[in-house]
Amino acid sequence: MKIPVKNCSSCGACANVCAHGAITMMLNKEGFYRPVVDPSKCVKCGLCEKICPWENEVFNPNGSSKAPKTVAAYALNDDIRLQSSSGGVFTILAENVLDDGGVVAGVAQLSSTRFGHIVVDNKADLVKLRGSKYVQADLGTIYRDVRTLLKAGRKVLFSGTPCQVAALYAVLGNQANSANLFTVDVVCHGVPSVKVFEKYIKELECDKSAMVLKTYFRDKSKGWRLFSMTSSLKMPAGNSESFSQTLREDVFMRLFLRNLCLNKSCVACRYGKIPRIADITLGDYWNIADIHPEMDDNKGTSVVLLNTIHGELLFNSISNGLVLCESSLEKAVVGNPCIVRSCRSHRNRARFFENLNKYTLEELIQKCDGNLPLHWRFYCMVRGFLGRVKLRITNRLRK
Repeated sequence: MKIPVKNCSSCGACANVCAHGAITMMLNKEGFYRPVVDPSKCVKCGLCEKICPWENEVFNPNGSSKAPKTVAAYALNDDIRLQSSSGGVFTILAENVLDDGGVVAGVAQLSSTRFGHIVVDNKADLVKLRGSKYVQADLGTIYRDVRTLLKAGRKVLFSGTPCQVAALYAVLGNQANSANLFTVDVVCHGVPSVKVFEKYIKELECDKSAMVLKTYFRDKSKGWRLFSMTSSLKMPAGNSESFSQTLREDVFMRLFLRNLCLNKSCVACRYGKIPRIADITLGDYWNIADIHPEMDDNKGTSVVLLNTIHGELLFNSISNGLVLCESSLEKAVVGNPCIVRSCRSHRNRARFFENLNKYTLEELIQKCDGNLPLHWRFYCMVRGFLGRVKLRITNRLRK
């Protein structure tokens, strides 16, 4: 079978739809999941090619809007909000579905370096799905699991990247328009390599002489805007400690935000745009201080796109648990352009992966990203400084 591995987003649709178990998702040399076909099991039915969201464009069966209703929101519950990457809206949606006897599918950290989709059926386990995970996830059999749950009459809330939502629809086929299925996609900057994250964890463990137990990619202890990469460490003496660096200090976050370690398909994603593929889109309302200053306290505010009537009905049912205000797509896009377009490829991406085994990550970022033109470095420095000054002035005026 000629699965288009070159443009693969690692969505796992082909592996989930194969009834003969002929396709396995395995990490390639760059650390991204790719389908590998076992010729001894393949019957050449062609279903994997037919189902591939890159070969055949997928659409939301509920009819996504080209002008989605746009809302700024955050959870009334401060604990939920502070434990979430943005405003905690996903958790409130998930709790609503669980209260109705449903289940929630999302990404959890499975080990210190592995992430994957799981299904939870209780609120205590929602903590596993909460928060951003900036590493490519193993989808496993999640689409099949959702199909089984829908056949059993269960209500399902599925969350993932846009390409994963498209893959779910492709695998479900006619079941995709089930009234019991609700989908949430995230405003995706791009998906980093598992191999790069493994290297990051290995270097951190070596530097700290400790074992990394868990990673929090968007720790808000220093605020939402200046979020931190925080790792929970098990020290040689058996005690636990945490190590934290802001997004400007942490080497993995710098690699991620500069697009050096992302999957190739992320720069040409056909689903991370308008109309959005999911019923509801969630992301960060980064320019909230400029657009709706009354909604900003640096604890996290979500931008919510209500792409379908189906999604809007679900969102309306949780409004009592949120602080919210109506906004506009145009205003939100200014602060978060990935709502409407893919991230841009870094010019030195190939060089980065070619040298991944030769240098430390800090050395690599200097070699691959440290040679920006002087005028561009000056522009970035001035822009960052003015942004910080503006935030301080805004906060003082509000007091």
